[in-house]
Amino acid sequence: DLLYDHKEETFVKTFSRIGKYENISDRMEVEIANYLTAVSEGRLSSESKSEIRIMMRVISEIESIADSCNNMSHIIKRRNEGKSTFTEEQNHNIDSMFELVEKSIQRMVEVLERSDYAHADINISYNLEDEINNYRNLLKNRNMEAVDNKKYSYQDGVYYIDIISESEKMADYILNVVQAVIEKKV
Repeated sequence: DLLYDHKEETFVKTFSRIGKYENISDRMEVEIANYLTAVSEGRLSSESKSEIRIMMRVISEIESIADSCNNMSHIIKRRNEGKSTFTEEQNHNIDSMFELVEKSIQRMVEVLERSDYAHADINISYNLEDEINNYRNLLKNRNMEAVDNKKYSYQDGVYYIDIISESEKMADYILNVVQAVIEKKV
């Protein structure tokens, strides 16, 4: 929503809400980590200690997803402050990247909600990650060509690729959550 919001009032409201939830995510990560640390100080089996390590990894990665969302909001804010606009093609490509990342998020939630996964089930997430990485690489190459051909300014290209790259980073964090959870369940 933030990417296409050109009304100052609603933009600021959405931007602030993203920052607020990122801060909440930071606090939740610390609270959960403190709790898990306290639990791990008790007498636990090696299996239980391993599960706590996995949970610590998951909360860290989920907080990194929130960081990525916040980072993206700052990129969009800088783009707007610089009076930069994207072409229809850039907007389409960003939307396509967001759709791929959304599929990854949906897959992550599905994994988090289920308890009957086999190790082979991670392949869906790996395939999505490969698709996202390949798409990012394609868009980076096309971006350089578009800037060289003066389809848009270099600075417009920087904002555009920053959004694409941050989306790919977010997908990495999402995959890390899936890996940790499936590792725990197998």
